Amino acid sequence: MSHRITYGVGAHEPIFHRMRTGNATAEEWDRWEQETSVENLDLSQSLGVSHCDIACTKGFGLEYEKPLIERAARFAEAAAERGMTTSIYVQGFPVYYETFLIEIPQAEAWLGRQQDGDYIPWGSQTFRRWMEPACEAFHEYQWRLLEYVLAQFAPVRIAMDNTVPPPSWTDMGRDSFRAYLRETFAGTDPVRQFGIASFDAVDLPRFDPVYWPRDAYGIVKDPLLQAWARWRSKVVSDFVAAARDRVHSLAPATTFVVSAGCDSLRANHLFASGVDLAERLRSADGVSMEESGWRPGVVDSAGVRTTIVMDERVAAADEPAADAEFRVATDARFVKIRVGRGLDVGGGFWGETDRDGKLVAMAHNMAFCNRADDIGLIGPLAASRHMLDDIADAIAWSGEHGEVLAGRDEPVAPVAVWRGLSTWGFIRHRPVWEMCAVEQMLFENHVPFTIVLDDDLERFCRSGRVLVLPGIACVSDEQVATITRFVEAGGGLLLLGQSGTRDERTRLRRRYAFETLFGGNLPDLEFNGPPHWVPTLDFSAMPPALSGAAGEGQVRLVRDIVPPRPLDVTRDVYMPERHVQPKDVVPPANEADILAALDDLLGGQAPRVTGPRWTLCEYWRRGRDLLICLANLRIGRDGGPVTIDLGPYRTDTARGHWLLEQKARPLQIRDGTIRLESVERFCAVELIGVF
Repeated sequence: MSHRITYGVGAHEPIFHRMRTGNATAEEWDRWEQETSVENLDLSQSLGVSHCDIACTKGFGLEYEKPLIERAARFAEAAAERGMTTSIYVQGFPVYYETFLIEIPQAEAWLGRQQDGDYIPWGSQTFRRWMEPACEAFHEYQWRLLEYVLAQFAPVRIAMDNTVPPPSWTDMGRDSFRAYLRETFAGTDPVRQFGIASFDAVDLPRFDPVYWPRDAYGIVKDPLLQAWARWRSKVVSDFVAAARDRVHSLAPATTFVVSAGCDSLRANHLFASGVDLAERLRSADGVSMEESGWRPGVVDSAGVRTTIVMDERVAAADEPAADAEFRVATDARFVKIRVGRGLDVGGGFWGETDRDGKLVAMAHNMAFCNRADDIGLIGPLAASRHMLDDIADAIAWSGEHGEVLAGRDEPVAPVAVWRGLSTWGFIRHRPVWEMCAVEQMLFENHVPFTIVLDDDLERFCRSGRVLVLPGIACVSDEQVATITRFVEAGGGLLLLGQSGTRDERTRLRRRYAFETLFGGNLPDLEFNGPPHWVPTLDFSAMPPALSGAAGEGQVRLVRDIVPPRPLDVTRDVYMPERHVQPKDVVPPANEADILAALDDLLGGQAPRVTGPRWTLCEYWRRGRDLLICLANLRIGRDGGPVTIDLGPYRTDTARGHWLLEQKARPLQIRDGTIRLESVERFCAVELIGVF
């Protein structure tokens, strides 16, 4: 059955930016003209392109950019005549001050400031400066810009970039922070919460150079510093939500998407960047994230690897650790987070330049995306007649097998990993590695799992089977109660590392948060000793492993999450904070112990795939059928053999769809298992009528 597979072309940088940065060829103006030419539109149509991304605004100023906006509107009209939709790129908080301040001289007062009062440049681009995120006058300017854009045309999507501004120190920011504190903590005693009488004299935090960059704190204990990070997130999320609502009021069918930054799942993103990911996801129709350090593939010590073009942000990220044969990389974490929240997620390329690399990316996205029939952008807006040649057969196959790429209802994920925000945001490096490593273990061992954030926790606890806390030290009393009810109602709880040893403010708990689930009588966690008699965690008295039962449920504890080698805590060459290095994103050394505890909690109530670590899989419900999608990420090696244990599911009919094979194969089921001898790149296994 033929199904239309969608893919697009795009160019988000306007000509002004290309020329000002120097990121241009000697013929750049010719390319700019080509992008919107009739010839290019006709060529894109002939290549089957379904959607186009085009530059609209970049922060030069509305009057200066009106020709860009009108160009985009004319392009959208011409594209629509050819059956193609148009999305636009607009700018968030940075401006090109050389033109912007000529147009709006008073905007000098809108600019953000560093601690020393200087401007905040956009990285190495000295001609771009960040605005103060709390500046309402700049917000009003952005509303005028969006209103002008939508008066010209209604794109299918507006993508606003650079919505993760750096910290800023201005009077308006300080006043906004004080107002946030008064509102958030109204009715509470600031002495008991913060040790101060009121918020009237609170300033924005000023850092000693020793404690800046932002990851100089091993643990962010200061409750006002924590509130400062959450305020920064709220300011921008409120702005994003207001922009989304403004767009919907003017163009109800237009979606509004923003960025959550770069490599956010490998760093203390809340404190370092001021982003509560759940809050950002609630504020927009869609959220993107540049996870360039772990594009799908296998980094092989033998030299076989995907060819990916990256920038200086991921220097040496494509190297395996010195003693590792290979390392499996996937950026499906953020896909799982978004899909689990009901968002549509399609595919895309990010630097893959050759056929092998593109097929790996396509297979990966076919497995993990709920809109796997959307391949994403496959080339620049200035199209080339041959840009599809190396993947044309895969696109054609996708169209002929659209039934396994479209119509997916929801992932089958009885296991959830909880990324608790206070731990992820305020405890440096080690627990972030633990989250990444446990997730990697589940990927490589083919466990059906999802990733939940704080606002997902209660929802999962109503219907999920096993909740995993991968070193989530900071757990509030309310979250402890939610998890306890989950266990008592029959759920399984896997506590790893120092989970449950602190409250949501990072304050040490004297008694273990989940001790009642083990029947009590666990050792105290607090050590109060010299030289300063500050409470510190003493976790060594906890046994290496514990089992318990409460109500109808079971709980297991594995005290340690062990790195297979010393972790690299070198700072990223581009970012000011320590990221978990991609080469360190590998399963823990004691994964066998952790998996045994997980299997015990699952009790055989989930399907299980056994196969090579580089063959990743996702499980989907599609109507009454179960769809198991397998993606071989290793170039030069087969992804099989694979054995699928159906677990609690029963069916008499199963089919396999192998990439580039025209006909599906019937599959034999023996004793509740299916065996696939080979997965060259991608295979979708349909189990008919299991629900």
